[in-house]
Formats: sequence, C-alpha cells, structure tokens
Amino acid sequence: MMKWVVVSDNHGMTNILTDIKSIHHDADYYIHLGDSEFTRENPEIRDYVAVMGNCDGPWFDKTAVIEDKQGAFLTHGHLYSVNAGREQLAEAAEAAGCRFAFYGHTHVRKIEEIDGIICINPGSIAQSRSEEPETYLVIEDDLLTFYDQQHRIYAKEQLKG
Repeated sequence: MMKWVVVSDNHGMTNILTDIKSIHHDADYYIHLGDSEFTRENPEIRDYVAVMGNCDGPWFDKTAVIEDKQGAFLTHGHLYSVNAGREQLAEAAEAAGCRFAFYGHTHVRKIEEIDGIICINPGSIAQSRSEEPETYLVIEDDLLTFYDQQHRIYAKEQLKG
C-alpha cells in the first residue's frame, strides 16, 4: 500500500505543513511542490521532498523524482509553462520514467492525463485561484483524496488503470 501526501503553495503560511504531517502521519512520502517561502532548514518542511517554486530561494532543487513502482516527477511548474498547458510537463515526466507529474504554481486543483502521464496539481493550501477551497492531496494506491485547510475531505477521485 502506497500513501503520498502532496501539498503546494503555502506561501509562508505556518503550521499547516506540520498539521498535515501529524494528521497523515503514516505516509510514505510528504511532497511539497514549491512556494513554501521557507528555507530548507525550516522544521516545517524538513521531512518533505520539496522543490523550488518561483517565490523560493535556491536551497531546493528545481525538480525531483520519486523512484517508486509508479514514479513521480516533481516540479513547481513555472519552468514548464503550466499556465499555457501541461504538455512540456508530461514530456519531462515521461523522460524521467514516471507515471505521475506533480506540479503547483497555478493554485488550481487539477487532474488530467496527457500521453499516458497523469498530471496533478493538488491546488494551493493557502491561496486558491478558483471557486474551489484551498486544498492538498493524499494518494493511497489509486485513490486521490483532496482535503481542505481544515483537513476535511473535499473531493475523491479514483485513477483508472
């Protein structure tokens, strides 16, 4: 059983990453997709696999890969022009041998499949840019559960195949 927690764009909001980790304490990976506005030494983000957002300093890598049977390519998204489309992102994930491409930056929760790559934005935990609330994501095998800031279930989706 695989469990990943994916969060993005907290923009300096304190305690939320710690709260998420304490509630979902049994995850295999805690993933942060950038714009934490924290340094790598900040205890809130210390246990997260984190990438650099456009509002972060250079102490995080621009991309990361979780090498697992599924494989996940992690990036903030601004370097792959995700506001214009996710094709570049999907290509980078495929080149890295990953099934998933996780990104932030747009602050909009989204799941889409592009050329066999599942591109997912967990939304922003601090500043939604849509009619939806602020969200983060928990993946357990092929079940995607989005939670709001109060850690209530907002939406669930089952991945196909």
